[in-house]
Amino acid sequence: MTKKENDWLIDAEVQYRITPVKGRWEVSLIFINTRDPNQVLIQTIGDYRTERLAEIYGRNMQQTAAKDPRGTQKVNKDAYDINNN
Repeated sequence: MTKKENDWLIDAEVQYRITPVKGRWEVSLIFINTRDPNQVLIQTIGDYRTERLAEIYGRNMQQTAAKDPRGTQKVNKDAYDINNN
């Protein structure tokens, strides 16, 4: 990706996801474009032996990645309609 293609990450909403993988808990950060919620980037950042450790790490990394002098960015939940089926 070029710099222009990554510019949306500065304004992205950041969430985290914890999933069980082979007896460990994998933490991923999800970056969602606030202007186009259909554009997402999922980055695996680590795995942990307990769900509690993964939760602590995920929350911490989410807060660190979402720091913005204007405040935390949020996606308008009405801006997209995703069918999970």
